[in-house]
Amino acid sequence: MMATSVRTISLAEEQQGLPYRGARFPSKFRRNFPRSKEGCLTCRTRRKKCDEVKPDCTLCRRSGRECSWPVIAKSDGPEETTASSNGKAGLQKEPAKEISHSRRRLMQSDFETASPAVVVGSKATKAMSPLRSSLTFGTLSQLDEVSRPSYEQYLAVTTFLLVRGRTSEGNPFINYVLPLAASDGLIMDCVLAIGGAHMSVLDAKNRQLEVVARGHYARALAGLRKVLAGQAGSTLGNAVEDKQVYVVLVLLLLCILEGIQGDVNGAVYHHLRATRQYVAPLAAKSRRPSPHKLQHIHGFLLEIYTVFALELAITPRGKLDDQPVDLDPFLESLAFLGEYKSCGFMLGFGHGLFGMIPEIAKLIEARRAENLDKEAPSSLYQSYRSLVSRLNSWDEFADVLEGDGLSPRYEQATAANIYRNALIIYLHAAFHDNLLDSPELVAEIEVRIDKMLPLCWAFYSGKSPLRRMMLWPVMVLASCCSKRHHVEAFRYGLNINPRAPGAVRETARVVQLLWEDKDPRAFGPRGLDWVMKKHGISISVC
Repeated sequence: MMATSVRTISLAEEQQGLPYRGARFPSKFRRNFPRSKEGCLTCRTRRKKCDEVKPDCTLCRRSGRECSWPVIAKSDGPEETTASSNGKAGLQKEPAKEISHSRRRLMQSDFETASPAVVVGSKATKAMSPLRSSLTFGTLSQLDEVSRPSYEQYLAVTTFLLVRGRTSEGNPFINYVLPLAASDGLIMDCVLAIGGAHMSVLDAKNRQLEVVARGHYARALAGLRKVLAGQAGSTLGNAVEDKQVYVVLVLLLLCILEGIQGDVNGAVYHHLRATRQYVAPLAAKSRRPSPHKLQHIHGFLLEIYTVFALELAITPRGKLDDQPVDLDPFLESLAFLGEYKSCGFMLGFGHGLFGMIPEIAKLIEARRAENLDKEAPSSLYQSYRSLVSRLNSWDEFADVLEGDGLSPRYEQATAANIYRNALIIYLHAAFHDNLLDSPELVAEIEVRIDKMLPLCWAFYSGKSPLRRMMLWPVMVLASCCSKRHHVEAFRYGLNINPRAPGAVRETARVVQLLWEDKDPRAFGPRGLDWVMKKHGISISVC
């Protein structure tokens, strides 16, 4: 045995000096340059070689996956932005904490029951899998065990609650926001704050979740201050327009955060007021074709701003009653939203109806100023009656959006019908100091509630994404309930969803306070405003 081993070793030593006689390596196929790292995000997350064919690479096309590309502009300078570096550095400062089994089960169940129409087909659903399972590039690689659950929550649950309509572009909160967040720490902090705030709302007893979410929120505010002060650049580019888009994106993400966490101090009004000065130039540019590489982001931001501004303009403000929402002139016609591919993801119905809101809001503010001046004669009733007449004769089916991937006509018409009736009630409340003093008007409102309740339930049971636009009209209708079965129906509807964001929960709480208050002033939209002032709160129904 020993002799055989020695012979084998000596034979191996002799063969080491022999030349290689195998097949030659095909040197003509060998790369003489470093392999590119600019492939699509889908291939990067799956750790696959991407041939970088746009718009859909070969591998994604073969596997039937959605090919997602970064939509960022190259910075004019070689240095990274301070906001990005600060955001990355802040992602690993919290102590590790594992996500609970119940939390994972809740996230999984919500993802499985989410409407597939929001994601637009199975391709987008498949594309989310690598984003969830492999976080290996950009700021995603910086996520620790504390931040990762917030990202998972945003990706698997929160993004489906944010979209309020169908569109051929899929879910912009995934397809537009996440590629930017993967390369920018400030935007990633906004994403993590939104996901963390939603987790905190769903598990209010876990104070650690709130601490983590507030930490990301604080870093986002600090990063935004540096950008506004010129101490940090924009990942989108250094041009003036690029910085405007960047600031608007961060501010609107903060507005979304306030809605998710259910802010009752009116912070969303301040964010929206700061956004206004940057939005007007973007809206002006949308009137003509633009070669700008981030044009689709413009439409995404303008539609979010439009919905927030219009809804807040007609929402009772409570303790912020002396701070009205100023609406931009371009909101009087929403035809400009149709210029973008993402049209309909937030406002997927009734663009003509929503175009009347600036006129309604202006009339109600004038009526409020008239009430403050007790000696001024009323000169606004003619405009009030004219608006009510126009709303009563409004044809919902003539005001539907046409296009691929949008909600069906009957869903759009139903949503517009609910909103139209709520606007009529809101106008009645503005021009009557106490609705209960007008029995005929109360009877008319009860008839409208009887007609709208089945439509609201049909929306919820049908899982239409348009139902997420129904919070404002449901609040107005619920505030006028005087019958017990109406109250029970709205109470059940406002509290039925265990994954509802904070804005829904706070709205349900304010409406409950209204129902429990025995004061005759606690009725209708005026009663909502009175109750919020009484309790020192100001909710944001958007």
